[in-house]
Amino acid sequence: MSRRYKFYAAQTGTAYQYFFAGIRRVKRPEGQGVGSDYIFVVTPDQKPPFILRVFISESALSSWRQTEGRDLDSNELYAAAKMRLFLAFDEIDGLRDEALNLLVDDSNIKELLAPLDL
Repeated sequence: MSRRYKFYAAQTGTAYQYFFAGIRRVKRPEGQGVGSDYIFVVTPDQKPPFILRVFISESALSSWRQTEGRDLDSNELYAAAKMRLFLAFDEIDGLRDEALNLLVDDSNIKELLAPLDL
């Protein structure tokens, strides 16, 4: 299967190539609970690639459902993960060390999805 790399020029000055590798249901032992890891393969400035996981917690989805009166569909979930990925690209140097730290949770789901006018 051929992967389509996408490009992102981050505010940190790093140029990223990335592709979406899949979704995995998980229970995070770090106390983050049950949810899904959206898995991206990331290559910064043509250096060796690494995997970043954006975790979308079930509690974030429940919070969204309560405030918005509906569930997010699969495209909107992917959009939330990608918005969190872009935020990390723009704000964090040394992303290789953040493999399990990118979260979509109760505290940021509305903010991440706000630019999309859902």
